[in-house]
Amino acid sequence: MKEPATIPRRAWLWVFAAYLFQSIPAAVRDEALPVALMDLGYADAQITQAVAVFGLIVGCKILLSPLVAGFNPRRFILAAELGIAALLGLLAYHVGADQFSTTPIIGCLILLSLFAAAHDFALDGYFVASLDDKSRATHSGILNVATKVGVVLAGPGLIWLVGRIMDYGPQTADAWSWALATAAILALLTLVANAWGLAAEPKTSADTSTIPERFREMLAGLRTLLTDRRLLAVLALILFYRASEVHMARIIPMFAKSATAGGLGLSNETYAVLRMMSAVGGLALGGVIGSLVVARLGLARALLPLGVTMHLPLVAFAWLAYNGSHNLWVIGSVFIVEYIVYGAGLCALILAMMKLASGPGAAVRYAALSTFALLANYLPGLWAGHLAERFGYAQYFLFALSLAIPGILSAWFAKRHFEDA
Repeated sequence: MKEPATIPRRAWLWVFAAYLFQSIPAAVRDEALPVALMDLGYADAQITQAVAVFGLIVGCKILLSPLVAGFNPRRFILAAELGIAALLGLLAYHVGADQFSTTPIIGCLILLSLFAAAHDFALDGYFVASLDDKSRATHSGILNVATKVGVVLAGPGLIWLVGRIMDYGPQTADAWSWALATAAILALLTLVANAWGLAAEPKTSADTSTIPERFREMLAGLRTLLTDRRLLAVLALILFYRASEVHMARIIPMFAKSATAGGLGLSNETYAVLRMMSAVGGLALGGVIGSLVVARLGLARALLPLGVTMHLPLVAFAWLAYNGSHNLWVIGSVFIVEYIVYGAGLCALILAMMKLASGPGAAVRYAALSTFALLANYLPGLWAGHLAERFGYAQYFLFALSLAIPGILSAWFAKRHFEDA
């Protein structure tokens, strides 16, 4: 009988560094870009739609799988990270250019999304294929914490930096240029840490098959996924488990900065500091709590309680919008609870996806599931801003809260399919 894979000596380092890096372009897209567009005078609907389009481009990762598989996985991961760092630097240059033009900026964002898609596929496939079930469960907490740290640094961190830079006089575009250059430097430093961690891994080689053969292999992996009895349960989880939280997340930056329609009217610096401080306290707790709950109860029994608690922040956000509270302690408390319960629920969802993806064709199977997850994550952006503009933030958050019903039902449905997890 084949011995299960052992955890490499520095697995914790490459898992942390690689998934921190993975979150940098995502944070720039999801957290920083909405605030930047709002600073430049765009409406909520335009902002959420732009973020949705760039996010959906990342969803093409499954189409890249036959091409990516032809490269050495470790080398490809590092090469993609170098490309992403270079694109962040190029984006910083064009944002701060004397002759401001949206065309090269949009081009950089499209290429950044494509590079991020290829990097995501290679990294997730390597994570699933190189670690067994127990190792993945052990490292899922590290993965979750690393992701949140990256989101904090490249999201609220950049927003705070922009606010501080503007205090010294530079205009909005120049401030965002300096912030994006800082993100490029952060990416390079994380790349170095990831390279050192991956150096201790067992040697890997590229897939020597032809591209048509890899396409056929991809289709074979998808066929095995389609015949898995747990597929419907996991797809329901992906689509509904986080539906209310996803709708909330698309609007939070605009809700926090807007001074009208029930918004909080926060400055860039105040919003960023609140998000960073709440994340520092909440991100580690969420990942650790989620891992502990799954380890103690098992995946099947953990899905429902973690799913229920994940929807609670919507009540608080609706209250903030109705009440118009500007108490920073209250707002910060809501943010930290959001991070904790979201981190715990996401941990369970990731484990469910990895459980279904493990086995032959793991990389393709997980890429297919994560592609569906990206669609579920970004499609609401096409209508979220429009709904918030039309009904106001308070009614919008109540609408998002109503999506908790299918979310909880999906957890109950999935419970029966993971009794042995």
